[in-house]
Amino acid sequence: MSWMEKFSLKGAGDRFEAVIKRFPATLMFTAAFTIILMMLIWNTEFFPEGDASLFMLLFYPPTAAILALSLHLWSEEQADRKKSKLLHIAVQVVWFFVCLCISLALFANTIEFGVGMMATVTLICSSVFFLSFLKKRENDIEAWNFGINLIFGAFISSVVSGILLGGIELLLWGIEMLFGLDISGDLYLSLVIICMVLINTLLFLMQIPEGEAKHNRDINRMNDFGRVVVHALFVPLQGAYLLTLYVYVLFILIAWELPMGGVVWLVTTMMVGMLFIITLVYPLLFHDDKPFDKKLVRWLSALVLPLLVLMTVGILRRISDYGFTVPRAYVLLFNIWCYVVCAYLYLKKARHILWILVSFVLVFFISAIGPWNISACTRRLLTSQVDDIFAQTGVRLPLDYDRFDSLTKTMDRHEADLLKGKLSYLQFDMGEDSLVTRWLDGLVDLHTNPFYDGPDSIDAEPSVVNPGTINYPTAYMSNQMIEMPQGDFIRLQQVDEWQEEQNLQEQDSMLYMIIPYYQDTLSYTTTFEVPFKRLQEIDVDADSKPFVLDNGEASLLIWNFEVTKSGQPEEDGLEAAEGAELKDFRVEGMIFFRKKAFEKEPIEEEDEEYLEE
Repeated sequence: MSWMEKFSLKGAGDRFEAVIKRFPATLMFTAAFTIILMMLIWNTEFFPEGDASLFMLLFYPPTAAILALSLHLWSEEQADRKKSKLLHIAVQVVWFFVCLCISLALFANTIEFGVGMMATVTLICSSVFFLSFLKKRENDIEAWNFGINLIFGAFISSVVSGILLGGIELLLWGIEMLFGLDISGDLYLSLVIICMVLINTLLFLMQIPEGEAKHNRDINRMNDFGRVVVHALFVPLQGAYLLTLYVYVLFILIAWELPMGGVVWLVTTMMVGMLFIITLVYPLLFHDDKPFDKKLVRWLSALVLPLLVLMTVGILRRISDYGFTVPRAYVLLFNIWCYVVCAYLYLKKARHILWILVSFVLVFFISAIGPWNISACTRRLLTSQVDDIFAQTGVRLPLDYDRFDSLTKTMDRHEADLLKGKLSYLQFDMGEDSLVTRWLDGLVDLHTNPFYDGPDSIDAEPSVVNPGTINYPTAYMSNQMIEMPQGDFIRLQQVDEWQEEQNLQEQDSMLYMIIPYYQDTLSYTTTFEVPFKRLQEIDVDADSKPFVLDNGEASLLIWNFEVTKSGQPEEDGLEAAEGAELKDFRVEGMIFFRKKAFEKEPIEEEDEEYLEE
């Protein structure tokens, strides 16, 4: 009997009812998330003001839906369903308050909260694959089959939902074209949400196996296409990585030098590739007629293990050269985890692989939460190191710009760069403004950070800008050398914005630009003037070079601009706009600040809101 003969509306209704009974909380949270997204499209005033409340509404429902799915699948394995439901409710209540706390402290610490949230979401999503299979078993075939079904189910439901969405939106477009109707773009966005969120989730849940199908113990044989993909494509690519890295090891041994820090990413990619291959061939390890795959798994792990030493030396060198940061700490932790995985795979011949996923997400989660988390430990380490540096110098804190500049000039160049980098990392990456102000006052600029592996955007000192040239990547639409303005500048900032009506004035053939800038939590503005005639001369000169405006507080180096006036033809240049009303002015360049730019009174709060509009 074909599938068309088997299909009936009653059967489809029964299947839909079964999904609702099996995953009620998941569907409830998905429906709530769908409604919130649609209300965000159709009525933005519905949402309370503030990033925290909006974050809570957009973050909690989808994560709670995934958590509910994982707990539903886990509760099916429990003998006492009543206790498992009570535990399910308790976990959801705890997660609600966790999300509430995360939303209230969303901007308290950029890295610490970001990494903690990422680790928690990773744990929740991954638990769908392993939470139902934590009981000790002879092998992980059941979990492997279930995981493959989940992945293919998600792919199929997404494709079907996408085709449905495309068909409906094409129909609406046709109605608009044929009958001259004007359908709101909000309706198109609403259809995207309904199809790709609600219907997609429903189709996915309908495909999740249950009962005996959920615990399928069949050891599937990989088809010919799968074997060709793994053995003829992925395994040779992995071999190329191994060969390249072993040749590099021989090269650095002959040259007797330390490995480059970038080798970390090659070893990491090779490790991920090995785990991917082992996951794909896992069922073949239980076929007696597939000895190649058994040897492949064991010897791959044996060949990768020595190269992890290369990764260890590389990350330690990067830490030594550029300092300790949160990403480098996590790469080092990942490196240690890789040692354990490779050793197990070689000794136990990959009998169980589910623990690899479980251990990865648990290590990530444990290292990202609590007072012992890596971000907090990094902050305490850097704080202690900066305290020690200033204690050795015996200077009185906090330092102003002149004293800090004098101090760094007396230090070794590398040590001075590391100090500036640590301060910059604490302030901008870890959000520790209040901590940095105990060492430095607000006029010391730390925006250019040598703590990283190279210059952020320009090849210049972070606190003192000397006359000369800079090679700015986006300068004047090409990578060319630009003459820097002369002056005792303490800070530089890129400018790339539209100067609209409230920030732009034209009087007596002069153009006045009001440019906002910021220092910590304070807001300032500085005004530049330029004759409109000069802009016209530059506009018609194809070979014109960047030019400088100076107002005493700062110098504005402009390498690209665009003036728009009402009634101006698109291709007729500025001369055609003579006498027309000024609309806006786009300026691209770099602004160089003198110390006096930060010594004046900041703008009032209501003025700041006016500028931001």
